[in-house]
Amino acid sequence: MFKWNRIVVALVGIPLLVFIYTNMAFKGLPLLIFSLFVVGVGLNEFYNMIIFSGKEVYKKIGIITGLLVVLLTYYDSIKTYYLLGSEQINPSKFMPSFFIEKFNLSVFNLLILIVIILLIYRVLKNKIKRSLESVSYTIFGVIYVAIFFSQIINLYFTDYKHYQISGIAPKITMIMILQILVWVSDTAAGSVGVTIGRRFFKNGFTEISPKKSVEGAIGSLIFTGLASVILTMIMANFSFGSISIIKSFIVGVILSVVAQIGDLIESLFKRECGVKDSGTILMGHGGILDRFDSMLLVLPVFSYLISLL
Repeated sequence: MFKWNRIVVALVGIPLLVFIYTNMAFKGLPLLIFSLFVVGVGLNEFYNMIIFSGKEVYKKIGIITGLLVVLLTYYDSIKTYYLLGSEQINPSKFMPSFFIEKFNLSVFNLLILIVIILLIYRVLKNKIKRSLESVSYTIFGVIYVAIFFSQIINLYFTDYKHYQISGIAPKITMIMILQILVWVSDTAAGSVGVTIGRRFFKNGFTEISPKKSVEGAIGSLIFTGLASVILTMIMANFSFGSISIIKSFIVGVILSVVAQIGDLIESLFKRECGVKDSGTILMGHGGILDRFDSMLLVLPVFSYLISLL
């Protein structure tokens, strides 16, 4: 059955996403708002899955902590660019810098503080049952959704300092390239899987995701590698040698591997919790976690790889 709601979401969501990812004129504020939305809704979906499975979690504390993680990551990026960049950006215009500096707030310190608060609360409540479970699930949600996705801000500002900011002309950013390759990876895996899945390899990922096949995974690796080569050729104006082609293909393959593992990780969580989709906010597309499950793993992995360069 043809679903118009899926088409409407795609027609609105994709251009909006492209604008947020490629616009460099507003100090990353559109990306900050978008990240707060994804993390807030994503954490709500994640905790709802856990609650649905019959487990206990501190949902409100987890969501607030996740939003603070995004804000602190943005502040840290703004502060770093303010110190290293050519454009004068005062971080105090965007975040309460005095409060953050006074209490030495960072993502790491925030996590420690929240764990201590939750543990003290359990002690004062004099409640033993499910203490380890409730605290662990709450903190894991913050790490998996908030810390992982907030790396998109770090990657954005890695590009930001290399551009001459003028107007709202779109720029080809790293996060835009990653998103395109993730889309290619997901689409290729689904298309190849539907076309020739289970013909050569009978056993796919039946326990975690029954629709996933080995053929689809291999097809995703190949097409994402080719897409990476094409994007590299376009960005380099087709002026690079065979070694660069091989390197760009390998990067695409690595990204596809990470993206597919990210997809399977979220499927694993859904199967354990006994839900089909993480949510319904995107109508026929499921929830926020369903749409950004691959990016949740791609972003921290590539943020780490970039930091090594």
